[in-house]
Amino acid sequence: MIYNVASLLTGNLGDSQQHEIENESLKTNGHSLKKINGSVSLMRTDRTVLVNAEIEATTHDSCSRCLEPATVNIFVNMEEEFSPANADLVDGPNNRTDDDYYDEALVIDEQNFLDLTESLGQALLSALPIAPLCKEDCLGICPTCTVNRNIIRCSCAKSSVDPRWAGLANLTGKGAESAD
Repeated sequence: MIYNVASLLTGNLGDSQQHEIENESLKTNGHSLKKINGSVSLMRTDRTVLVNAEIEATTHDSCSRCLEPATVNIFVNMEEEFSPANADLVDGPNNRTDDDYYDEALVIDEQNFLDLTESLGQALLSALPIAPLCKEDCLGICPTCTVNRNIIRCSCAKSSVDPRWAGLANLTGKGAESAD
């Protein structure tokens, strides 16, 4: 996912390039992202190259309810500005060192290659769900007998009140009033 943007940097404002990512894979921060597909649009601005990407990817994780393997589909709409290391190719001064925020992943190298790999990996990782599921209606693991309820129907009694809160449940039956 490396693009030569020399023609964009020496071209006119608003010049653009379109690219397609097809069936790429990427390893970042312990996650293996596969089947990366989508479109990438590169557009020349006054001092940068603006990247718009609509990307889909797939990764494998453990289900947060039953701990079985889960396939996680990710969709991200990324928009980033990449600054060239060759500031003399673009109009105006390059104030990259004056910025409060500087990210090396958003720099176009001296040979005018824009590497989308790191920033795309960061965007895809940030779109991962906190609690992935193997399926939307996953029943999870029984807290009493620890069987996977997707596979085996457990015979544990379903208690509507946690025994630790039973004393408080008795208060509602005695007509306790709130202090207004």
